[in-house]
Amino acid sequence: MIPLFARLKTGLDHALEGELAKLPPHERREQQRRQIQLLHWPLANLLLALAVLETLRVAMLAIEQLRPALAWQGAAALGLLVLAAVYRNLVSLRRRVWLGSGFMLLMLASLLVPVQSWQGAPLLSLAGFLLLPAACLPLLVRPKVAWTALAVGTAAMAAVLWGMVDAPLADKRTFAFYFLVSVTAGLVLRRARANLATRLDREVETLWQRAVTDPLTGLLNRHGWMNLAGTAMRDAVSAGRQPAVLFIDVDHFKRTNDAHGHLAGDELLRQLGQLIEACIGAGQFAARLGGEEFACLLPDSSEAQAERFARRIAAEYRHHAASFGSTLSIGVSTYGDGDLLNDLLARADAALYEAKHRGRDQIVVAR
Repeated sequence: MIPLFARLKTGLDHALEGELAKLPPHERREQQRRQIQLLHWPLANLLLALAVLETLRVAMLAIEQLRPALAWQGAAALGLLVLAAVYRNLVSLRRRVWLGSGFMLLMLASLLVPVQSWQGAPLLSLAGFLLLPAACLPLLVRPKVAWTALAVGTAAMAAVLWGMVDAPLADKRTFAFYFLVSVTAGLVLRRARANLATRLDREVETLWQRAVTDPLTGLLNRHGWMNLAGTAMRDAVSAGRQPAVLFIDVDHFKRTNDAHGHLAGDELLRQLGQLIEACIGAGQFAARLGGEEFACLLPDSSEAQAERFARRIAAEYRHHAASFGSTLSIGVSTYGDGDLLNDLLARADAALYEAKHRGRDQIVVAR
């Protein structure tokens, strides 16, 4: 029985949530968080629009003198305007949920003012009930919030039908049918919104990866490395750690290209990228800066540790590229007070040129 219930729940989630339900829990929560942030202003504008429309509806009733409860409805309309204005400036998600719930309850209460007969029910009130699901459900991201709002709206619709004492059964069925159409439209639009947001997020992630990744080696490119490594370095310095930077260059790369062809040169760079990626650990960043130049950021490394890391890369590359006689020159720099990433990179670059001046296949630590 329990497995059957679980399968039904999973199937219902996939039907109602679309591609969002297929994501792992942590990705789903992150996607929901982003969608909630993006939809805050559309939802705030919707609440303000509903408050303004309800105020206009009450004003029209007052002019036409169709309803006796205008004092209560006027107060409710004023309350809706205040709540909509406050909602726009809320940051806390919990407060948004509570205030939004209060807004919808007050809206429903205003629409639910009883009338003496079915024919006396204002058309605008009935239209309000029918439009709320289609208008609100697409903007409610979290399932619990959406289903709670739907349950409250359905209960209000049932109360309206219950109050239609003298209404023909056919009219009640028609009203219920249109409400169901509105709910269906809201759920379909909600699923479409979730699918669109998920796909756009994937496209943005793909474009970001292409923008910051070197296509030959799979490492970061200069732009991506400066961005991510810069952030990692600032975090490391704030935490009291010592970052180090390695500037790596393939010795006599043009000679290798001329002797063995550009395809062989590309293969050397690809192997070097794979070697570096295999050596770096979590939180460390490597990039191909351009041509045969590479860089690594070690966010927490002493001078001796950075030098050992450089010797490991140089030795493994020398072994892999033995058939080409290719070697590496590496410059190493460590953090000093007030340094930025560009400062470490510049000192590592100067150390690299010193390594080349000493005959290449050298590792030099900037002093």
